[in-house]
Amino acid sequence: MRGLSDAERHQIEATVAAAESRTAARFAVVIAHASDDYPAFPMLWAALIALIVGDIVALAWPALATWWIVALQAALFVAADALLHHHRVRYWLVPRRVKKLHARKLARLEFAALVHDRTPGDVGLMLFVAQAERHVEIVADRGIDERVDQAAWDKIIADFVAACRADHVAEALVSAIAACAAILERHFPATATPASPPSEVTEL
Repeated sequence: MRGLSDAERHQIEATVAAAESRTAARFAVVIAHASDDYPAFPMLWAALIALIVGDIVALAWPALATWWIVALQAALFVAADALLHHHRVRYWLVPRRVKKLHARKLARLEFAALVHDRTPGDVGLMLFVAQAERHVEIVADRGIDERVDQAAWDKIIADFVAACRADHVAEALVSAIAACAAILERHFPATATPASPPSEVTEL
């Protein structure tokens, strides 16, 4: 998923503001480039490559001096580590389960900081997108979970993912925010006095 332009960001912020004017619930959008840098995985793969190649060379040329093999392994490790740390490669090395766990952890940290701790009545909701992990999640407070079935959020997420595959990122975010607002408006209509300050789109 590509990044947002200034114009797209302003459009999404305006959509969030409009959504919050229609409901007493607090709404937030967080777009994270990545939930973690995962520095250990490129190093582990680089070490594995160096060890395997070193063993193959040692078996193929048993007369080769040990220091040559060690030097080759060291050079391979440095080169592979540098290559695998590139952002286009690094995230492919991380198991899907690990990426999901990191994304869910960051989502809950951001939700606690931006929504839950600032929203009275347990009526906060956050749309969270982790680009590197390709993870999309809607996190809701207990007050919302008690009234809205998870299937409603799953449908919004499915529509969002489908639109992103067509590279309609900004449109997908706007549609997802509007769909969330429509659900929240039915269960938590706007009050005369806003329950909390308006949210902004957060990019990490």
